[in-house]
Amino acid sequence: MLPIGVVIPTRNSASLVPEHLETMRDWLDQVQEVVVVDSFSKDGTLELLKAGLRHSDLRILDHPPGLYQSWNYGIAQIKSEYCYVSTVGDAITREGLEHLAEVIARLRSDVVISKPRFIDVNGGPISSPRWPIDDVTSTLRVREPIALSELGLFLFTLVNYRDAILGSSASNLYRTRCLQEKPFPVDYGTAGDGGWGLEHCLKIRLAVTPRVFSNIREHPKSYSKAEYAVDQMSRKMLDRVCRTYREAAARSPEFAQSAKAVQVERMIELIEEQLVWQQRLEEYRRRSIWVFRPGAWKARMARNANGREIGRLKEAGAAKLLAMPPKTAENQL
Repeated sequence: MLPIGVVIPTRNSASLVPEHLETMRDWLDQVQEVVVVDSFSKDGTLELLKAGLRHSDLRILDHPPGLYQSWNYGIAQIKSEYCYVSTVGDAITREGLEHLAEVIARLRSDVVISKPRFIDVNGGPISSPRWPIDDVTSTLRVREPIALSELGLFLFTLVNYRDAILGSSASNLYRTRCLQEKPFPVDYGTAGDGGWGLEHCLKIRLAVTPRVFSNIREHPKSYSKAEYAVDQMSRKMLDRVCRTYREAAARSPEFAQSAKAVQVERMIELIEEQLVWQQRLEEYRRRSIWVFRPGAWKARMARNANGREIGRLKEAGAAKLLAMPPKTAENQL
């Protein structure tokens, strides 16, 4: 049996529950415990779960609506060493869970992330967006699971600050104590896992596997976007990762020196400028047909130029990481 506790957060998910239960049967007998956290569903979600979900250590709990509040509540109940968040509609294979459990234990990491496939509401394949994990695996030429170094994780978190370094929790595995001590923030709307990475990237050990064994389903949400809207999200996220960097640099001269070697300060300057240019471009787009405004083209070209320079510095920094000998037998980069 795998030392994994599973959290299933639900809210008016009845249309997806039967298929979700079917995908869980592939691995349900291999996990130690299952905790359902339902946010006052009114569409029969709970009834379906009670009728179709069977496990020797199953708890079905209620919690008021709140996306990451419910996640945190469920995670707080887990007793197993590792925690998996099984979001309704998404799926993982038995072999995938076994692989994640093996990697997180062997590399002694707090979280191991993987890239999911994307499917539509009917289960058909759809194009996948480029995620931070794609940047990590392509830049570092990852062929086998690795644990990122402190500087490596920060570098990829910084340049991908608007996206969650974690990707989707439905394709990840966490050390339970890590999430209980560092719960998901609840002030980032639907991007709490993104905020979590920005805040804790220099306090955790993160592993990456290039294997793909999970599905993320695009489907209508049980909440409105307005319910979780956050003003100036990009600015909020950039400020958070910069604060994380300043705190770590002040705390550790060794980290500050390593960051200087890969020009982190210069990258931050460029990212700040890029955000300003992006905001100016968005203002033009809101006010007028931007293609006829010279100022809009100036903003667009400056934004793109910043992006190219950030990419160049990232590649140079990654090359230095690749040139460094692994610190441990676990192949840390």
